Amino acid sequence: MINGLDEYKKKWQIQTDSAIKPGLEAIESALAELDHPETKGTYIHIAGTNGKGSTSAFLANILKAHGHSVGNFYSPAILDLHDQIQLDGIAATPQQMDRAMERLARVRTSLTDFELLTAAAFLIFEEAAPDFTIIEAGMGGRFDSTNVIDPEIAIIPSVSLEHTVFLGDTLEKIAFHKAGIIKKWKPIIVGQLPAEALYIIEETAKSLHADLIQPAEPLALPLKQKGKHQLWNARLAYEAAKELLGFSFDPAKAEMALVETTVPFRFQELYPDVILDGAHNEASIRALVDTVKKTYPDREIHIVMGLMKDKDYQAILRLLEEISEHFTFVEFGYEKEISSKILFSQNRSKIKTIKTLYDILPVPNKKEVTIVTGSLYFLSALKNQDFHMLQNFKNQP
Repeated sequence: MINGLDEYKKKWQIQTDSAIKPGLEAIESALAELDHPETKGTYIHIAGTNGKGSTSAFLANILKAHGHSVGNFYSPAILDLHDQIQLDGIAATPQQMDRAMERLARVRTSLTDFELLTAAAFLIFEEAAPDFTIIEAGMGGRFDSTNVIDPEIAIIPSVSLEHTVFLGDTLEKIAFHKAGIIKKWKPIIVGQLPAEALYIIEETAKSLHADLIQPAEPLALPLKQKGKHQLWNARLAYEAAKELLGFSFDPAKAEMALVETTVPFRFQELYPDVILDGAHNEASIRALVDTVKKTYPDREIHIVMGLMKDKDYQAILRLLEEISEHFTFVEFGYEKEISSKILFSQNRSKIKTIKTLYDILPVPNKKEVTIVTGSLYFLSALKNQDFHMLQNFKNQP
């Protein structure tokens, strides 16, 4: 589900397939009909289980601090499809989207929803012509519809088990998909990867004569983004900017840009004691738990959670139970979400309840910090309710 896409499809009478169909044939055919907008820019491609959005935002800010214009293609949305396509941090306008969809309505090739959005992004970036465009893969990498570009540099922040139905049930199989974004003679920057995944990526890089860059340590900066994993993401962005900018790279400008970067839904403090974090798989939940332990060592924690079906909910619950005895489970109107009743029945906490999206957050116990997590789609659903349910937090004494 891509928030807001159906309105454009209806307006421009575009038929799509809502199913996930990994492969590049359709998107390549459609882009050929559009005179290949994906070739008209300087691209950076990012694929990984976690860390894509933060690394993209860090890199965009560094490039902007050096005076460059930057396009970003994020996934999923915060509010709707407009903020998935950004130019210098500003969401694509309805007018820009209409111009892209008008052209796409004449394309004969049948596309999936995500392929349609990807093609629209390329058309918008072609029109705006930013100096750099950072593209975040939607799922996997090798057969993801974003993998039609020839990027100047590729980045893989992390590899862990995800989307196993489509990508495979081992780290090696998933790494094979991520490694698909590596291009011949172009550098690849990687985070701290499991040995099994790193081997696959190293072998792919070697076969393509691509320089592999793996920083030995994270940056040591007072980032607004909490957690050690964000220091690693910042380091990847820093190294990428050095490669892209060459002699014009200014370490002081880069560090200032990193310190000032904020990313929605990445340990975002909406109001005092209300944290939104889009951790949605075992690896990112583990990072969240570590950050909570270090940030709130003496506070009680309330977990508010909505989760997707394809996640290892048992492992996620066990990790979150390390920091909380109070859980609230929510369904958020997405066809692939897991039932809150299942989460409730498998949870081992002392206090647990099920609530709707509309009454999810009552006035908190002032002893507690509330962590809202489990899925970026869940947080997007909350955001689309304009957070009316959070006003009690804002107005509390």
